[in-house]
Amino acid sequence: MRDAHPLSYGQQAQLFLHRLAPHSAAYHTGIAVRIRSAVDVPALGDAVRALGRRHEMLRSLFTEVDGAPVRIVDDAHAPRLDRRPLSGATEDELAEAVSRALRDPFRPAEQGAFRFVLLTRDPHDAVLLVAGHHIATDALSDALLLRDVLKLYEERVTGVPAGLPVLRAHHDELVEREKALLGSARGTRLAEQWRRVCEGSVAAQLPTDRPRRPEQSFSGATCRVTVPKESAELLTGAARAAGVTPFAVLLGAFQGVLHRTTRQRDFLLGCPVTTRLRPATREMVGNFINTVVLRARFTPTTTFGDAAQAVHAQVRSAVQGLEYPFAHVARGAGRSPGAGSPRVYGITFNLLATGGLDEALRPLLDTAHADTTTSYAGLTLAPYPLPQQEGQLDLGVDVLLGDNGLTVDFRYDDWLFDPDSIARLAAHFLRAVDIATTSPDTPIARARLWGAPAQRSPAESVRR
Repeated sequence: MRDAHPLSYGQQAQLFLHRLAPHSAAYHTGIAVRIRSAVDVPALGDAVRALGRRHEMLRSLFTEVDGAPVRIVDDAHAPRLDRRPLSGATEDELAEAVSRALRDPFRPAEQGAFRFVLLTRDPHDAVLLVAGHHIATDALSDALLLRDVLKLYEERVTGVPAGLPVLRAHHDELVEREKALLGSARGTRLAEQWRRVCEGSVAAQLPTDRPRRPEQSFSGATCRVTVPKESAELLTGAARAAGVTPFAVLLGAFQGVLHRTTRQRDFLLGCPVTTRLRPATREMVGNFINTVVLRARFTPTTTFGDAAQAVHAQVRSAVQGLEYPFAHVARGAGRSPGAGSPRVYGITFNLLATGGLDEALRPLLDTAHADTTTSYAGLTLAPYPLPQQEGQLDLGVDVLLGDNGLTVDFRYDDWLFDPDSIARLAAHFLRAVDIATTSPDTPIARARLWGAPAQRSPAESVRR
C-alpha cells in the first residue's frame, strides 16, 4: 500500500537539508542501550516488525511527487532487525561499530528513515540501537520506540500482552493545523510577534578558531560536562526561590557567558521546543520539534537573577506561539533558516524532557552513568553513550536534568572550533551556573567566569 501525505514545514526543511548533505549524520538521532543478559533474537526481530505495523512513520518514504514534497506510506519498507555480530570486539571497537551504525547514511526516499540494529559481543552482552533521521523522529519518539519495542519483545517472550497505549492521532493532523494557523488571524499576530523579537538583533557569534566557510561543513564533535546531584539540587532550589524554572537559570547563565565571550549586548538564540500540545500526540512517532527564538539583552548592571527572569518572561511569551513554523519566522525576519549569513541563530540551547518514557527506563537516558543497570522487559539494561546530531549549527547545547545531576552536551562544528575552545566555554558555563545559583545578584559584567576556579565548582568532569 502506498499512500501520499503532505509534509510539515519542519519535515520539508529536513528533506532540503538531507539533499544538501546526503552523507552527513548531523540530523541522525537515536538511543542505544546495553543489554547485559541473554536476548531471544527471533522474538526481538518479530517485535521490530510489530513496531513497524504500530507506527506509520516507520513505514514511510520521503520524496517528491509532481514537485511537491510528500511522505509515502509503503508497507514493504517497514524496518527489520539488523543483526551485526561482534564476537571478541573490544569496548573501543564496539563503540565505533555503534557509532557507524548510527552514522551510516539514510536514504529516506528509497529505504525509509529508521533502522534497528543489534550488535552482539557475546550471548550476554549486546547493544540495541534505535536510530532514525530527524525528518521522521525526535528525542521523545526515540524513547517511545525503545519502550514499545521492549514491551513488544516481552509480549513475545512471556505471552503477556504489551498493553501499549492506543494511538489516537495522525501526523496529517499536525500538517493541517500548521496550514490553518498560517492562514488565520492568530497566525498573522504570531508572525508580527516573532518579527518584533528578531527586529534589530543578530545571531550570537562566537569567535572561531578558523574562518567560516562559504558552505556549512555538517561535521562536528561533542564536549560533555557533568554536574553532580548536590549542585543540581541547589540549582533547583535557587530557581524555586526566584520563582523561575531551572531552565531559566541555566539559559540565563549561558546567555551571560555568550555576552562576556562575544561582547554582544543584544543577540538571538534558538530554543528547540516540542509541538506535542495535545494528549493524543504524546504517543506518536514523528518530528514534533519547532524552534523558537529567544533574545538576550545585557547592560553593565544586568545580574544573573535579571537574566533568569528575562528568560522566564520570554519563555512564557514564546509558549503562546511555539506552533508557528520557524521557517516562516526566518522568512518574516528576512533571513535564512540554514547555513550562510545572515541567520536568525547559529546557537541553540535545549533542556531535554524525559516525561514520555516509563519511569523504569528514564535512567537509560543518563549516559553519563553507564554503569547503572535497569531491569525491564525481562532484560538487564544499561545506558550506552551515543554522540549524535553533531555539526548541525555552530553550537548546540543539550541539558539533561536526571536523578544523578546534570549532563550538558556541547555539540559543535569542529571546523569552526577546536576542542580546547569548547572545553573552556563549557567550564565558563559551569562557573556561571555556580554563581547564578549561589549569588544571583552578581552583575554578569563583573563576574569572575575565568581565571582561578571557584571554591565550589559544580563540574564533575569535562570530557571530549
